[in-house]
Amino acid sequence: MDFSSRTPGDLSSNPVAQAIQRAAGKGILDLTESNPTQCGFHYPPSLLDSLAQPDAFTYDPHPLGLPCARQAVAGYLKAKGQKVDAEKVVLTASTSEAYSYLFKLLGNPGNRFLVPTPGYPLLEHLLRLEGLEMVPYPLRATPNWPVDLEATRKAGTAACRGLVVVNPHNPTGAFLSAADRNFLGRLCEENQWAYISDEVFSDYAYPGHAFTPWTPSGTLSFRLGGLSKSLGLPQLKLSWIVMDGPQEALAECRERLELVADTYLSVNTPVQLSLPQLFKSTDSFQNQLLKRVLGNRQFLEERLQGVGQTRLWPSQGGWYALVEIREKGDADDTIVLELLEKHRVLVQPGAFYDFPEGCFLVLSLLPPMEVFQEGVVRIRKYLEKA
Repeated sequence: MDFSSRTPGDLSSNPVAQAIQRAAGKGILDLTESNPTQCGFHYPPSLLDSLAQPDAFTYDPHPLGLPCARQAVAGYLKAKGQKVDAEKVVLTASTSEAYSYLFKLLGNPGNRFLVPTPGYPLLEHLLRLEGLEMVPYPLRATPNWPVDLEATRKAGTAACRGLVVVNPHNPTGAFLSAADRNFLGRLCEENQWAYISDEVFSDYAYPGHAFTPWTPSGTLSFRLGGLSKSLGLPQLKLSWIVMDGPQEALAECRERLELVADTYLSVNTPVQLSLPQLFKSTDSFQNQLLKRVLGNRQFLEERLQGVGQTRLWPSQGGWYALVEIREKGDADDTIVLELLEKHRVLVQPGAFYDFPEGCFLVLSLLPPMEVFQEGVVRIRKYLEKA
């Protein structure tokens, strides 16, 4: 049986995944855990009561999302200081589905999208599933990970249909600078590429930093967010797209996006009806999560001080930490395997995110503090002996 080339030809596990399988049930300290529901956060017992309201028994689908739900998203963003028209909001079941809709809307098989690298590998898979190609545009390995402007300009081709920014970036936690933002916006306007801004981590800016929403005015733009990060409830399966752009192009875009969404009708009614009530808990949850993230990051910074050529990279937001190890000379996946097999600590290798050079480890800052701290203590002991 021949299968589509949209899925990988080789489905075998890599050495790190194989080691994780072997270590199952052996008391591993998992510092890769990024599912908030598995990290000991407090959720009010009544938080999901609104899912059981009587109107949820009626199925009255709206392809772009129920008007009341889209208004709730607009209201939530307004409370964050963002002016959003509910008519420009589109609901999806996840950010991955939001990308899928946009790739279907904008690209034909063989077309390309510019994506920042290093970066989360999910985008390459999503593009491949749509018969599209990913074109990396590089971030420079200096503080705040600025865009390599000239390399990005050269990466664009006639086959490009859009450019993705992740703000703040995953896993570096860097916010896009105003200069880089303006450059990328102009590049999209000049080439009539769509500007896709993934803002799922934007609620988690660190003290002294702030997220500034922005999109170019001369081309179609799409901003992505969702409950998975904003409320720590990935199981509710609701995300959103905020679309904008020149009026005529936007009208046709909305009509075509409605057709795409109508083909799937994937967002469930109960969660849409619950949004106004659910959004009331966002401040409480986000404060709780950010306190955990900042506490774990401070501990990591303190414990890594004086450990050889190890460096904790500065970050402006999000819930990951990036550690560079300069003196060992080993590949990052080798270090990950040694930490897992000899010290029972799991972290992610930088290779997972396509760092072009150097040795990087990526740690989630979400685990409970006692788990995270013990894991970091073990990492320090490993580095001191290396």
